[in-house]
Order: sequence, then C-alpha cells, then structure tokens
Amino acid sequence: MIAQRLFNLRKDISKVCKGSQNAKNCACNTGFKGNGIHCIDQDECIEGMPLHCLPDAKCINTYGSYVCQCPNGYEGDGLYSCMDIDECMRDLHQCSPRAACINTLGSYVCTCQFGFFQEGNECRATSIWTPWSPWSLCSVTCGSQNQMRIRICTNPESGMRCEGPTSDLKPCSSLRACPVDGLWSEWSPWSTCTVSCSGIKRRIRVCNNPAPSSGGQSCLGSPEEIAPCNNDNCPVNGMWSPWAPWTLCPLTCGLGVVSRSRHCNNPPPVSGGTPCPGHGYEEGSCGFPMDYCKYVPKPPESIMPGRLIQ
Repeated sequence: MIAQRLFNLRKDISKVCKGSQNAKNCACNTGFKGNGIHCIDQDECIEGMPLHCLPDAKCINTYGSYVCQCPNGYEGDGLYSCMDIDECMRDLHQCSPRAACINTLGSYVCTCQFGFFQEGNECRATSIWTPWSPWSLCSVTCGSQNQMRIRICTNPESGMRCEGPTSDLKPCSSLRACPVDGLWSEWSPWSTCTVSCSGIKRRIRVCNNPAPSSGGQSCLGSPEEIAPCNNDNCPVNGMWSPWAPWTLCPLTCGLGVVSRSRHCNNPPPVSGGTPCPGHGYEEGSCGFPMDYCKYVPKPPESIMPGRLIQ
C-alpha cells in the first residue's frame, strides 16, 4: 500500500517575480510592502488606502487588502454604499406578537399595540374598562326607582387600576307617583275636664302621618275621642238598703212589739252627698188581744209567732 502525504500548498501572493527570485526580478504586490524578496502585509486601515470606507463603515484589514463593513443594520460594500436593512419586512425582528415592528435607520423598534403596555421586552395587557352593560329594567310602575349599568376593569393581573366608577345610576323616567293611604298621627293629650264633676274630656288625631295622596285612601275611624272625667269627686247621695225581715213576735197571746231595720249603704253618701231620707229602724205590734186568746188554739210550741198588727 502506497502511503500518500497531503500538503497544503499556499501560493505566495505577496510578490511577483520575473525570472529568478532576487531583489531585481521581484516586486511586492499591492497591499504588501518590502524589498521584493520579503514582502509583508500592509495594514491599509492604518497606513491609508486607495479608497476610503464610508464614514459609518468599519475598515477591516485582510491579507493583502482590506474590506469595508457597514454598521449593524445596514448592508452593502461599505465603500460605495450602506443600505438600511428593513428587519420588519424581512422578519428579522424579535418583537412580541402583541407589538408592532417599526423600522428605523440601522435598527427597528417594537411598539406595543393598543391595550398593551411595555414591560421589558414583553407587552402586557393594559387594565381598561369593558363597555358599559345595558341599563337594568325598571320593575315598578309608580314611585321612584333607579336604573343601573356596570362595567368591569379588565386584566387585573397587570396591577393597574381603571379610573372612574364601576357602576352608574339614573332614575327611571315617566313614573307616576304611587297612591299613598293616609295614616293617623299619635293621639293628642287629653283636654282639661270641662267641669269639676261628671265632666267630659276629649283628644284628637290628624290624618297626616302620612296624609293621603295620589288617590290613596283616607284614614279610617274618628279623628276625635270623648271620655267622662272627674267622676271620682262627684257627691253621691245615700240610698237605703232593703228592709231586714221583722223580728219574731215574742208573745203567744196578747200584744207584743216587733222591729226591723235597714242601712244607708246602697250606696252610702260620699263626697258631700245627702244622707238617706227617713229612718233606718221601725217597730210594730204583734199578737192578739187578751180577750181573743181563749179562742185561739195553743200551738205545739211554747211561743207562737203571732202576726204584725198594722
């Protein structure tokens, strides 16, 4: 097996020789300097160059030459032209999907879309109000009631607060006043008694708590109340109680005396009332005359009641 050795042959481009390689026959090529035998690279960027790079381009020395490099965001040879690269059109940007790419000279900027705000390289949703909800319905046909609508502050995770109220009120229109039934006020204090004995006192109330309105019913009942007064101090004339039964006749023969009584307590006189007229005790006779006793049979008892002789 024949072994093979590979060599990397590098052509010397620093000089050109005509004939034998000596100082008389060799000369350094453009971009090199030396005596023709020994030629070294010339740094055109430092020592000057045939053509200058554009002001914003960067000069980069190469072996035997140089190149002009356009700034980042531009493309071209740097010597005659440097054209802006549209990163937005070529999709070379790194903007968030929520951002719009805007090309600038040599670069681009990312602008968050409406409803988002910039936080680092991210576009976070802005907290904004949702549209107002429809007004609530009026559920009454008279009186007063408010309609309400609400809205919600979105994206609370943003840490932002929406300015303004979350709810709104307005009165229902075209509502008539509701009928109000009248109610009595509290009773007034009793008036002074008209006389010192068996008088009359009165008190009143008013249908204004509330007063009837818008077709409501009036108060039921009387606005005035009357009551007797000063009855405890009135004089009361005395009246007799019924007579008690007559006492028994003490004799069985002959004439005797019986009695009965009554009391002035039905009612008794009070507060200067007059006493009972007449008397509370009376007597009567009873029995038989002696001449008639022999004709009256004797009763089994030892005492015969007899009868009252008027």
